[in-house]
Amino acid sequence: MPIDIHLNGTPLGHEIRGVDLNNLDEQTFKDIDDAYKTYGVVVIRDQKLTPDQQLNFSRRFGSLDRFVFDRFNMKENPEIFIVSNLLDDGKPVGMEDAGRYWHSDMWYVATPPRGSFLYAVEVPHDGTRPLGDTYFASTRYAYETLSEPLKEQVNQLSAVFSSRKYGEYVGHTPEKAKDNIYLKEVVAAREKIKNNEITHPLVRTHPITGKKSLHVVQGVISQVIGLSAQDSEELIDTLVNHVIRPEVVYRHVWRVGDIVLWDNYSALHRATGDFKLPQRRHMHRTTLSAPKIN
Repeated sequence: MPIDIHLNGTPLGHEIRGVDLNNLDEQTFKDIDDAYKTYGVVVIRDQKLTPDQQLNFSRRFGSLDRFVFDRFNMKENPEIFIVSNLLDDGKPVGMEDAGRYWHSDMWYVATPPRGSFLYAVEVPHDGTRPLGDTYFASTRYAYETLSEPLKEQVNQLSAVFSSRKYGEYVGHTPEKAKDNIYLKEVVAAREKIKNNEITHPLVRTHPITGKKSLHVVQGVISQVIGLSAQDSEELIDTLVNHVIRPEVVYRHVWRVGDIVLWDNYSALHRATGDFKLPQRRHMHRTTLSAPKIN
């Protein structure tokens, strides 16, 4: 039988129901993979995954990347990146504030990964509702709904994605880390990419689906090649705001056992930092490599 997909009224973030990721036949896996390709972000709830089981499921989609900041990768399973606000002997277990800006993952490398799969082990709660929601927006839908003149313009443009600008934008600087143990760890982890400047086109074609998407990240692009600083900033603001229009954003409210699969080429996401210890958030992320296209 085909999988049960519950649509939510936005272009992405739809829920696949009634599957057990530890017991997937080939047809059910293909249906999940097809939904992932079609929508860019899909949600599967009520799973019970050990790290090894998450890795086994993730590898069915292709090879995996290690997150660039090895400090926050699981020692026993380094292909799992830990997103967590927990402490062990006063030191961060994982990256606490990962992604609290609109972004696609690992934009600071020449060939960003295809996608990420995030599994909820612990979810913070205020006694009334879960905290730490994640927002998703479709860059594919955004591209498809641009005006034709703007679409024609951005098809020809590339931009500089700057790690230094990102660090200043999100506050990951040595000055702000002086009295903050966690930020010291993050700044140290970012040392090898702190000066990275990568040029990416503002429109990218998905290597598997062939669909075009905007390639923009909030607070990261320092220049659009061929435009003045002011024109660059105005264009990027226009594009980002078009992507994250409230009516097309999916807000995921986490539950323990959720796994969310997002396509890095056709979606942006942003985490919410509305919690702090003793409210505990602990998640495991696997990262799907860029596909090898012959």
